[in-house]
Amino acid sequence: MGQTIFECVRRNQPAMRITFDNIIYAIQRYGGISVVWSELLKRARLDKDLTITELDYKGAMTPRVMERYRLPAWQPDQPTLFHSSYFRICNHPLAKNITTMHDLTYHFYRHGLAKAMHIWEENRALRHSEAVICISENTKRDVMRFYPWLREDQLHVIYNGVSEEFYPIPSAQKKGYLLYVGNRFVDYKRYDVALEVARLTGLELVTAGSADITREQLNRMYNEALCLLYPSDYEGFGLPVLEAQKAGCPVIAQNTSSIPEVIGADGLMVAHDTPQRMAAEMADMVRELQSRPTKTIIENGIKNAQRFSWDTTYQQTKQLYSLLGRQ
Repeated sequence: MGQTIFECVRRNQPAMRITFDNIIYAIQRYGGISVVWSELLKRARLDKDLTITELDYKGAMTPRVMERYRLPAWQPDQPTLFHSSYFRICNHPLAKNITTMHDLTYHFYRHGLAKAMHIWEENRALRHSEAVICISENTKRDVMRFYPWLREDQLHVIYNGVSEEFYPIPSAQKKGYLLYVGNRFVDYKRYDVALEVARLTGLELVTAGSADITREQLNRMYNEALCLLYPSDYEGFGLPVLEAQKAGCPVIAQNTSSIPEVIGADGLMVAHDTPQRMAAEMADMVRELQSRPTKTIIENGIKNAQRFSWDTTYQQTKQLYSLLGRQ
């Protein structure tokens, strides 16, 4: 069938039945969606209120061609909530589908066949879902823009969390470099702006992608950096912003999409403009960080990051499961 089925049954007590479709791990090994899904699964596996079934796909290639675009071969024999990690549905009458919308980058930045296939997949999932989880208010607005036929009461904003693996290291020494975390090869992430900031300030720019390093290594990089540069034009959430803040690293980001929701009222942001003007404004902010104490900025960032936790994300998701289970 192209999948392995894991079932965790808690007997002698009533329990919600949830089926988790782990297709994301067959699509990507690293990335924000994989992080979100892993944090959800980790808590669900320990939750005695749930009876869970996991559909697991081994490796990047599965026995069925184009598995990610197909309906699961598995079918339920009891009523269940079906929550897929990436735009799949169960069309069995015993299943209620839940879809998570992380962002709408394919609508804004992709073209051709890849865009057409993704939007077809996304549209199918939304049309067959009882509930849609949006990871920010900005993502919710984008979903309503492109899918106006969805009822607003179907859309539930549940923010991502930030891992406890990011924290200030007392012994860490600031090394004065600029840090860029993310994909360097897609235009909307604006790596070109980060490069220009480094040129204007004469500082070293250190880059890290999710596949390059461990969380422990990334936490140390946040601790040692002068600041994180986050010039992205568009984010569904923006996990590196919170990771950096939680680790005591100042963040300079672009004031756009979900970033104002995440970075907090005291966050350092530049207005959306041409790449040259954004780089110049970011460079000015970097010079300010060099010339004055950053203690208040760091403390404000740590306090802001405390608004978000994976435990809260999970509890809100579980509340949604409970609501759907009663309907």
